[in-house]
Amino acid sequence: MRLLRYRSQIHAFARRSRSNLVVLAGILLAGCANYSSRVREPLLWIDSGQYDLAIDSLKKLAEKKDNDELLYLMDLGTSYHLAGRYQEAIEAFHAAEKLAAVRDYTSLTEEAGSVLFSDEVVKYKGEDFEKLLINVYLAIDYTLLGKYEDAVVEARRVNHKLDIMISKGKEPYEQNAFAKYLAAMLFEAQDEENDAFVDYRQLLKWKGKEEVPYLAVPLLRLADRLKASQEFEEYKKRFGGIKDFKVGKKEGEVVVILENGKAPLKHPSEQFRLVPVFLRRFYTSQYGWLSSEGKRVKTYPLFDIERTAIKELDNRLGGIIAKKVAGVVVKQAAAVAVEKATKSEAAGLLTALLLHGTDSADTRSWTTLPAKLQVARLTLPAGRHEVRLDMVSTGGTAKVWNVDVKPGSLQFLHYRFRD
Repeated sequence: MRLLRYRSQIHAFARRSRSNLVVLAGILLAGCANYSSRVREPLLWIDSGQYDLAIDSLKKLAEKKDNDELLYLMDLGTSYHLAGRYQEAIEAFHAAEKLAAVRDYTSLTEEAGSVLFSDEVVKYKGEDFEKLLINVYLAIDYTLLGKYEDAVVEARRVNHKLDIMISKGKEPYEQNAFAKYLAAMLFEAQDEENDAFVDYRQLLKWKGKEEVPYLAVPLLRLADRLKASQEFEEYKKRFGGIKDFKVGKKEGEVVVILENGKAPLKHPSEQFRLVPVFLRRFYTSQYGWLSSEGKRVKTYPLFDIERTAIKELDNRLGGIIAKKVAGVVVKQAAAVAVEKATKSEAAGLLTALLLHGTDSADTRSWTTLPAKLQVARLTLPAGRHEVRLDMVSTGGTAKVWNVDVKPGSLQFLHYRFRD
């Protein structure tokens, strides 16, 4: 059936056999300069903290508007984000979101080309989890700029996209707890306690019996403030060990958003080199300790990007393998067609060699993501405090902030740890 589906493309290829052999050779040579090779230098600059150099390079790559434009925009947004240039990060991520929406389909011509040649002839349209994370980063960057209403809008879009994916029959691989929790905190920061309570309750429903640190305290506090007596009694029983859930009139909270580790990278499968698989990257730390004034709390992951990426690709593996197997058959059929059209066995053999030589696993992915998004919350007296985040790692890296804590406020800090 797949062979018949691409029969017209095979015949057209055979009719233009000589010119197509030249094109094939060009594609094969061009394959040496793919996305991975083009971003190698910018990624080294990002790892060494030279974000301005990475930004300049990625901007030039994005301006080419080639098949990998979406990847360059996402990496550009990450670079601005890590440099603390949040408004520019927002602009890059919005551009990426618009492009992802436009590319959320594959034309029949592109599909035929990807089967006959390689998946990299198709414009990269993003993995589902990557499309969600564009809005997650928009929410984070709006938060760090103090634009809480805009941040809530982006957090809502994350969950709306999840609903759409589920309605299309895609497996709900993981509800994005980070976006939901961030939205709830932002509502708290704006004294919109009813909306915050709704989001915290929804998150508790998602997680079921799973332990969720930093969820019990706001649930108890808001149930108490809103006089939701039935829920309050339920939470007291469920979280019996928590007594100190109130924030005093002369206290505020410091929230750290921690990006930890390195997202997995796609590599050709050892079992079938034409199929990509996500492989974990090494990083030394799983969490950190946030401390000040003798108090200490642990960071907790709310979105495991590493696990989500691996699981999502694994779920699609059957379809990818089927397409690649069909591609092998189609390539061989095209070679036979060229041999007949040219009456040359050598031309058919060369076509087969070139077609199979152009094919490879599509290893493109958003390479600058962390492995996990984590959160820590610390209640402190109003006033100026030194706040430390100590990463539990071989290097024992620490980040220090001087923070003015305001009564009844939530103040958001951010740190990226890639070691």
